[in-house]
Amino acid sequence: MNIQTVKFNNISFINITNLGELEIKYLKKDLGFSLLHIEDYINRTQSSKIEITKDYALIVLDIPSFCQNHHNGHNNNKTDQKKSKSPIDSAINISKATLSYMPFPHFASHDKIHDKKRKIFTNQVDFFIGKDYLVVLHDGSPLPINNIFSLCQKTLHARNEFLGQGPVYLAYRIIDALVDTCFPIVNNLSNMIDKIDKELEERESDEKILEDISITRRNIVVFHTLIKPIISLFKHLKEGHYKSLNGIIQPLWGNVLDHLQIIWERVEDNRELIEGISESNESFLSSKTNKVIKILTVFSAIVLPLNLIASIYGMNIQGLPFAQNVSSFAILLIIMFTIAGSMLIVFKLKRWF
Repeated sequence: MNIQTVKFNNISFINITNLGELEIKYLKKDLGFSLLHIEDYINRTQSSKIEITKDYALIVLDIPSFCQNHHNGHNNNKTDQKKSKSPIDSAINISKATLSYMPFPHFASHDKIHDKKRKIFTNQVDFFIGKDYLVVLHDGSPLPINNIFSLCQKTLHARNEFLGQGPVYLAYRIIDALVDTCFPIVNNLSNMIDKIDKELEERESDEKILEDISITRRNIVVFHTLIKPIISLFKHLKEGHYKSLNGIIQPLWGNVLDHLQIIWERVEDNRELIEGISESNESFLSSKTNKVIKILTVFSAIVLPLNLIASIYGMNIQGLPFAQNVSSFAILLIIMFTIAGSMLIVFKLKRWF
């Protein structure tokens, strides 16, 4: 089973990754979790929320991260491969078909963006908080959850620090660490916008600039939609709307809220910047297109009367002036060039090009 447990003073920290049949049975039968909550996690249909039940509190968070798709290959036993008819087994099949994500690696330097085509995806994390346990359900990505769990496994000091004040405090520490992972993502978005701005100044490939703008705007919108509901949740926690999740740690939720509000403000600033850059780029492309159309229109206007004269004289109609001999034809050519030159002078005086 993909279930790891650390205990300290009768408090259990249960870390569950890559949910399969055995894990579902454990959650339902041993811990008494609602099958609806489990299926909601498998189907990834729920957004960030808090639910309070008789036996436990559920906190669902959608955490943004830069990700790379990879197939979940951790559950390949025969029981997982069999066809099933029960709601649990059908949920397992959905889970196996769902792509899991690997988060963006540590930002060694914010000045270098190694892959500008990265997109922001969602890491859903479910916290089941009971009287003497915390169950963290996630997809196995190397998030701070795994780091905190490893620390608790290794040292008594870490177990006392994280588990010594109960499961709610442990959930707060993990959530605070998860929220802090958003700062490097915001930094990356800011760096990307600066890079696009420099590309506009240097007028690199228009297609490349448009692609970068499109991906960045998409990332900001996704980030925005993920953070917005989380802020309202922690406002309620700070105000004490959930008694089982407050107590002595109620003021600590304000710390998470402060971080989220800082992130929100920076995302809003980035959104305004990329919108302004996008409008400037569109204006430049529109101006560039207008210049091309203007030149083509000038040439069309000049050639039109010449084409008309050429078409008339191409009909071989007798009696047309200047069509009797070569010298007359030369006079006709002079007239045509005079018309073209006059139109060019008029367009130039009017500053049409």
